[in-house]
Amino acid sequence: MITRSTVAVVLRNARRYAGIWDWSGYELRNLIPPRISEEKAERIMANLKHNRENSHGFGKRKWLTSRVICGICGRRYNLRKKHGCACVRSNPMRAYPPCPSVRISWRRLSYDVWDTFVQCITGLDALELAVKDKRRAWKVQRANIERQVRGLQEQVSRLQQKRRQYSWQQAEGIITEEELLAAHRQISSEDSTLNAQVRRLEEFRGEPAPPDWATFKKLAEYWTGAIGYELDHAPDDVKARFAEVFDLYVTIHPDSFRDGYHFDLSANIPLEMEGDKPGAYDMVFSSSRGG
Repeated sequence: MITRSTVAVVLRNARRYAGIWDWSGYELRNLIPPRISEEKAERIMANLKHNRENSHGFGKRKWLTSRVICGICGRRYNLRKKHGCACVRSNPMRAYPPCPSVRISWRRLSYDVWDTFVQCITGLDALELAVKDKRRAWKVQRANIERQVRGLQEQVSRLQQKRRQYSWQQAEGIITEEELLAAHRQISSEDSTLNAQVRRLEEFRGEPAPPDWATFKKLAEYWTGAIGYELDHAPDDVKARFAEVFDLYVTIHPDSFRDGYHFDLSANIPLEMEGDKPGAYDMVFSSSRGG
């Protein structure tokens, strides 16, 4: 399934699709075949920069715009700094009966959601099962691919035996030269198809494995210490990029008491790269009461 975060990753890596690899301040060229022109990649990067610089200016757009959902009716929340954030169906002029959703100040909602999100991705406790599940699934898939490769290689070997057998039969006068050529053409076609399948499986087999638990623990120690503090003080444009990369969504649920609410966060947590797109693990975090 192609998600918004998948498209965002592809666009942000437009220069790679143009055959340019940025590494430690250097541009490495001709390492990978270009899929698009360099001019097109530069236009994509310029558009992304323009969008980042203009999406959040003067209150035009919030970092959670289109990402907050009403837990009662499933419609979007209207995010406003002056009049507060509420479900679009809470206005009796738009819907009757109006949705009994809770109205929340933007400052309060933004702080609560970001604080919960940062705790979830820097604590990483919730990702332990995700990492182990991903690793387990990869091992199963890897074993299945190994079996498929062995099966295809055995078929290729049998074709080679048939090729030698036909050559012997023609040498002994059992079949004619025309029959030999026809048989070789058929074998070559089948051999080409089987080898193409083997190459595709070999490409997948050569991709990096998901992190094991020991590697993940080392990453967690660095992430929580070096990154956690910076995220606590992140500006809105950084928050917006995180929300896009993690495909973050917030579902608001009102509580029984006045103006009380709690929310669920759903996110796709990238664990490794699969080809040109990130492999993600779906996660849902439930917050404590929002107020």
